Amino acid sequence: MKYSKLFGIMAVAFFLVMPQLTQAQLLKGKLVNMKEDIALNYAPDGNIMYSQYHDLSVDADGTFTFDMEMTQPTADVIIYVGEKGTLGAQLVKGKTVEMTITKVDGDLQVAFKAPNTDVCRFLNQKAKSFDMVNYDPMDPSMRKPNAEYRALLEKENAKVKALLPKIKDKKLRSYYSDLAAAEYKWLKVRLIADDCESKKIDRRTNAELQELLNDLDVNDAINYQTNLSLWTLLNKTKSEMKGNNEAYCYELMDLTKQMVTNPNLRKQMVQIIGQNYYTYGDGTGNVEEFTKRFREFAGEHANIADGMYKQFMEVKKAKEKTASGIPAPDITLDLPDGKQVQLKDICKGKFTYIDVWATWCHPCVWEIPFFEKLYQEYKNDERIQFISFSLDDNIEKWKAKVKKDNPEWAQFILTKTDQKFLQEKMGIAGIPRFIVLNADGTIAEGDALRPSDKNAKAMLENVLTGKKL
Repeated sequence: MKYSKLFGIMAVAFFLVMPQLTQAQLLKGKLVNMKEDIALNYAPDGNIMYSQYHDLSVDADGTFTFDMEMTQPTADVIIYVGEKGTLGAQLVKGKTVEMTITKVDGDLQVAFKAPNTDVCRFLNQKAKSFDMVNYDPMDPSMRKPNAEYRALLEKENAKVKALLPKIKDKKLRSYYSDLAAAEYKWLKVRLIADDCESKKIDRRTNAELQELLNDLDVNDAINYQTNLSLWTLLNKTKSEMKGNNEAYCYELMDLTKQMVTNPNLRKQMVQIIGQNYYTYGDGTGNVEEFTKRFREFAGEHANIADGMYKQFMEVKKAKEKTASGIPAPDITLDLPDGKQVQLKDICKGKFTYIDVWATWCHPCVWEIPFFEKLYQEYKNDERIQFISFSLDDNIEKWKAKVKKDNPEWAQFILTKTDQKFLQEKMGIAGIPRFIVLNADGTIAEGDALRPSDKNAKAMLENVLTGKKL
């Protein structure tokens, strides 16, 4: 699996949607002449893979606020302004940070009124400059040559570094200098790895990448927060992710035992290894023996291993119920206008390629242009239809996305009850997930190829012509 995709998936897998807890009004904001959704992202241990995600209510006049219980004196946060951009700020316990957001020549500008304006300005620039979407757009058709992204990164890094001297506190300035350097390095590693993959070159043979990761202290807190530690460990593996991923996972266990003392990183490795085996592996081999050794490795985090194994077995059992030829579970689908239909009714007489997604899922959104490309190829073929199921809890955000993109194929959203029912019956542990149904409403492929897969069209052709998948 492509490493950039893998990170996108993992980010989704560990994303938490958190309620707002009122302690003090930590953030007051205002959108000027804009109507956008606002969301806030906070990572308690600094690692974005374990972020807490908050949807904020925006009043008619563009104002919004945010409170939460703070256990530390400060909290660095990321603020998403619809699809317009990414901003940053630092919240201060017992204080209020105010920000006014305007759009100037297409770029979001922020005016801060805060006890720590110097830090907020720096974090805002860092969030804007190092936003991964700048270097890995959700729409693959908008991708630019790798060299352009490398040049952009250098330009944006210069903007970030220019604000460091303006941070008044010497200790804070030193910390943020190290943090910015690590984030810059991580993005550079990502771009090199992506370039290697596009050229079908083993990234481990790339001298520049090896120089960036060699002698890196994986137990350093900043290296952990920016995922440089994780990349260094992954880069040291000689095994490949294939089949059940058993050899790859055992090698990662050994590397972790040898190199990792940082407790946060060790916990992360338990989650990564478990995910690589139970989610991305093909489920073959001696699962019980692997689980025994994995639990021993997990140690104090054995509960994580137990949870992953339990979910794996539930998914395995569900997949047995979704073998080819078995009737698809019937669910109620809600249309954007609020009308409801049954899956069995809309699938009568046609093969159906289903996209299970959500607006907050980066890999899901990344797949949409590929799904659309396949749709365009088959839209005049009466034998097959394309539909999308959203698992969004925020119906208005889903409606806004559908309205903005205006896809030609049918769009539906599931209630929480039907979401749970579908996930249990189809063994859906993560999204995006694609399903193909036969014209008689039975399952052709319960875990179909993603539309970005080079063999996706061949899969659909096999279904349409009755060939065995």
